[in-house]
Amino acid sequence: MSSRIRSKLLAAFLLVVWIAGSSLAYSQTDATPKSGSDEYKGPSILSRDNTLIGERGGKLLDFRLYGSVSGVYDSGLSPVSTDQNGKLVSPGGNYGVELGFGANGSKQWRRDSVSLDYAGSYRHYSTNSYFDGTDQYLNLRYGRVLSRRWTLDVKETAGITSLSNGAFSYLPLTTSDLVAVPANELFDNKSYYAQTRATAIWQKTARLSFSFGGDSYLIRRHSHALAGLTGYGGHADVAYRVTRRQTLNLSYYYSDYNQQRVFGYGKVQTATLGYSIGLGRRYDFATSFGGSYVDTRGLQTVDVDPAIVAIIGQATVIANYHRYTTVPYFQARFVRRFSQSSLEVDGATGVTPGNGVYLTSRQTTAGLGYSLAGRRKWTLGAKFNYSELSTLGQTLGKYMGYQGGVGGTYKLNNLMSMQLRYDYRHYSTQNDFFQKDSHRITLGFAFSSGDRPLSIW
Repeated sequence: MSSRIRSKLLAAFLLVVWIAGSSLAYSQTDATPKSGSDEYKGPSILSRDNTLIGERGGKLLDFRLYGSVSGVYDSGLSPVSTDQNGKLVSPGGNYGVELGFGANGSKQWRRDSVSLDYAGSYRHYSTNSYFDGTDQYLNLRYGRVLSRRWTLDVKETAGITSLSNGAFSYLPLTTSDLVAVPANELFDNKSYYAQTRATAIWQKTARLSFSFGGDSYLIRRHSHALAGLTGYGGHADVAYRVTRRQTLNLSYYYSDYNQQRVFGYGKVQTATLGYSIGLGRRYDFATSFGGSYVDTRGLQTVDVDPAIVAIIGQATVIANYHRYTTVPYFQARFVRRFSQSSLEVDGATGVTPGNGVYLTSRQTTAGLGYSLAGRRKWTLGAKFNYSELSTLGQTLGKYMGYQGGVGGTYKLNNLMSMQLRYDYRHYSTQNDFFQKDSHRITLGFAFSSGDRPLSIW
């Protein structure tokens, strides 16, 4: 692991430690309101990155730690390698043991708030130790009210991933701001990623507010055949609350990134108009639409004229491309909160830096998620996502994929729960030239603190 990646992950860890220490200090002096305070803060604004960190089943969670041990079965694992016939290596089904650990929850004080989702796992396969490894994901948010008109919001996302199917692969498909989290990966290849975002919000009047900030991000993929990513961006918006439950906003986002190990870069400017509405405490709908202006550059393979082939004996050459493209942008999210559960539907289309093979591309996604937190014994969760990529510079066929998962836990006693989960993924490339199906099953026991059963999503 390079020094830059280590420093990023270390910074994320130190931020967690600092906030944990601050939490202890504030808990001694500030009154802690109950989760789901009576104060209505209005509908979410997509450009201000309102995600559901630390929320399960429509409820904010108290901080809790958990661990698990499970038997695991994976099929369709794909390393970045081929056999002697030039075909991708297919090791078949793999059985093993997986250890899981994590922490999640939300906490609010008079001026400060913290939300945390951390999940990690380590697995060992008895049939093929090549795919042994760890997956980790940290999503941490810290907010502080600086004054009557100013608020600071800081978010850190970082992790390690090596599987293209399972819990970690859903994360970037439900939140378009997670530029650095690897999505739609073609191989089961280890990747390191980190993204830091900071936003300041100025509440000029009771109805009018402004926000601005920036972020930086990186992805490093272990295989030298896959491109990495380094980039930064800036964002700003203005929001006007038409009524107590309706908000209009205009936003602008700029992103500048370079592809690692290949010649290529992307510069993306996006402008959108957004609308948000909260229908009571249980319904929340937000949408934004606009367009992106993309400046992208890279290399592509092009065919050579037959007359020239007859002279040089080479049918294709590598050529440079430099293109300016306009891409429509759209995003929508609907959340319905029930007494013990929540339903989320989302969809988006826009520009993505790609997945290491597909570089700067237009991406379209749609997702559906349901989370049920039982009062005493059990929880259930289910997710489904569809995604497609069309490159803006390369001559590659369209990528299309979908994945779904369902799981549940049953509380056996105050500390132990039984858990079962199944995930499936399918994708195709080059107009079905290549297709892949993978299955993942985990069955085991989880150990967690708290009175509520452990939630899946």
